[in-house]
Amino acid sequence: MFLPRLLLLFVLLWVWGGEAERLKIASWNVENLFDMREQGTEYAEYRPGKHGWNERMLQKKLLNLTQVICDLDADVVALQEVENDGILARLQKTLRRVGCPYPYRAITTGAGRPVHVALLSRKKISVKREIPISRAGRERRILEAVLATTPPLRIFVNHWRSKRGPESERVRYAKALRKRLERLPAGTEYLLAGDFNSDYQEYRILKVRHNDTGGITGINHILGTIDARGRLIRRERLRSMKGLHHMNLWLDLESSRRWSHNFFGDREAIDAILIPPSLADGKGWEYRSGSFGVFRPRYLFGSHGEIRRWEFRHGKHGGRGFSDHLPIHAVFETVETSGGLSGHGKTKHRNSGEKSTSSKAVHPEPPTTIGALQKLRNLNRPLRLEGVVLVAKWGRHGVLQRKADGPAILLYGAASGLEEGHRYDLIVHGFKRYKGMPEITDLEPLLDRGEVASEKYIPRFAPEMMGDPGFLYRVVGGIEGIYRKGKIVVAGREIPIHFKKRRWKPMEGSLLRIKRAQIGYYKDHQELVVWDRSDFEKRRK
Repeated sequence: MFLPRLLLLFVLLWVWGGEAERLKIASWNVENLFDMREQGTEYAEYRPGKHGWNERMLQKKLLNLTQVICDLDADVVALQEVENDGILARLQKTLRRVGCPYPYRAITTGAGRPVHVALLSRKKISVKREIPISRAGRERRILEAVLATTPPLRIFVNHWRSKRGPESERVRYAKALRKRLERLPAGTEYLLAGDFNSDYQEYRILKVRHNDTGGITGINHILGTIDARGRLIRRERLRSMKGLHHMNLWLDLESSRRWSHNFFGDREAIDAILIPPSLADGKGWEYRSGSFGVFRPRYLFGSHGEIRRWEFRHGKHGGRGFSDHLPIHAVFETVETSGGLSGHGKTKHRNSGEKSTSSKAVHPEPPTTIGALQKLRNLNRPLRLEGVVLVAKWGRHGVLQRKADGPAILLYGAASGLEEGHRYDLIVHGFKRYKGMPEITDLEPLLDRGEVASEKYIPRFAPEMMGDPGFLYRVVGGIEGIYRKGKIVVAGREIPIHFKKRRWKPMEGSLLRIKRAQIGYYKDHQELVVWDRSDFEKRRK
């Protein structure tokens, strides 16, 4: 009996294969990790012995970075802004000392550049290569590292030119990287990570002062994160894409959560992980759907929600803080295949358990109306909205309406790249209800039909509008009243009012003049929502 059982065990192992391998891969710009050796290429504030930059301060910075990396608990961490291999080795040693060992490291080289890109890994690095950007060699190089896994996984670590320079300088990085990628054998499994200094939808929000390329962007056009029609490549289409294309994993998050860097209140998604079709083809390494995220422990933020970057004030290092970027991360797993059989086999990976608001079906998207969206509980496939007007926009938020007397809906974190007062055809990719209020959380513009007279969409407020379903979620203006205990008294009627930032809350008895607000719905009651500080004035009566 023993031999048949042993034979059966062997067959089962052969059929089902071994356990799937899992890797959590992260990327983090650590903001200027310099050593204590003066080499002449340091930034002025990091010259040893100057501005309080000394050994004690360096040890504090190393320990602070170590805290984040340990808590992040990734198997591989791509790093940006590391001065040299010596300081990378010190970080590696500090991690080992506190019980978070990363035995393997790699970093780019080259004299004359203040900082480089690097990799710390729990997996052995079998191959290391550097990609120069130009013959002159002044730019930061791209690091190419191959992990000794089965199958091998190739990682390209990037730190592109900052937005102090025009887009053509970032296009130069993208072209150098693309040239290398086009030389890889078909089906090579790799990912692109780092600080690209480019938003996932850079081609829509490219500022005039940066646009010296006729609207061509490195991350979107050169690396192929958009298709020929100018639409972002999402997970459901990635596998079928031909040629060099990538999905930017930011698309796996709701629009409002797509940021890892906050530049004077402008939240940016300039750090990124990009994957090719080979990480979505059901073979070898695969991206685990829904696993992409931003590492946001409370200690990385200040009292006002700002990122706690490394402190440098009044010309001196303070020894507190971490970086001006937040780490990003994603999980990759190998697919279990039946022993000896080629093909897709069975995959072990599952969704992370988070509820996804992203749609699951592919084109064509059926048309819908704002009224129909208001009634939805969940979005099961992309839907098309035609001829809708962005009536109001407050940063990344806004309100859509088709007719001046028609229903409206909130865009929460999804208005980037749209212009207030323009009429659009859109694809809705994400939707949810928050405390009863319907919100579009992810969309893609198809066509900008041009500017319209949006003021006709914003009627003058009257208290009778509260409770009228025809005005729910719409933007209204010309509101004047007295603030009392979370309500505004207009024509003798008390109306709940909510300010998006607590510090805007007026003093009791203040006279409020509100240029525009939204009639929102919170839990079981309607209220006025003030989205922007410039939309109201307050003074003591």
